[in-house]
Amino acid sequence: MSKLFEFYFVNDQLMNMGGVNSASEVQGLLCGRLSTGEQLNAEQWQSVALTFMDLEYLTLNEEQRALFVLILENTDRLLHDDEYGFRPLLPDDEASLERRVQELGSWCEGFLHGLGQSIGQAGLVKGDQLPEDVTDALRDLAHISQAVVDDETAADTEQNEAYWVELVEYVKVAVLTICSELTIKKTPSSLPPASDDTLH
Repeated sequence: MSKLFEFYFVNDQLMNMGGVNSASEVQGLLCGRLSTGEQLNAEQWQSVALTFMDLEYLTLNEEQRALFVLILENTDRLLHDDEYGFRPLLPDDEASLERRVQELGSWCEGFLHGLGQSIGQAGLVKGDQLPEDVTDALRDLAHISQAVVDDETAADTEQNEAYWVELVEYVKVAVLTICSELTIKKTPSSLPPASDDTLH
């Protein structure tokens, strides 16, 4: 895992490009796309991300292109890690609880947006009903995307920190559940027919 793949580095680079979406929201977008089994190469992901950030007019330099490759490769590796090492890209525990909850909400918002895009384009579950556990997970992620911390709960108390750890863990499990279920649903019978020479 690259040492550069941490919230503050990625976030600063995106802000320097003129983006208004945080590193959390952009990684959430990518996870949403990948969770259906969609495979994006570096160029496709760069186009998806820039369009999402309203920066499609930008001509990226080599360093900026490398940033999107960094996000894509590390996120894809984590999302499909057999050891379940996936974790949303969020500020570390030095950030205020308010900031962390805000970024987790943004991450969930990006995830739901990316997932909707991917399902719509692939027609993955068109005419089908999503599995109940996926529906439940999506509903919970939508609630979390609206989460705010009020003044009474903003303090970084031990109890609130415990709740925070549980919340992040729930998001992790929910995303891995969605990814597993939707990837399974993407059976050969639900995909466009392929000629024999494209099968491996």
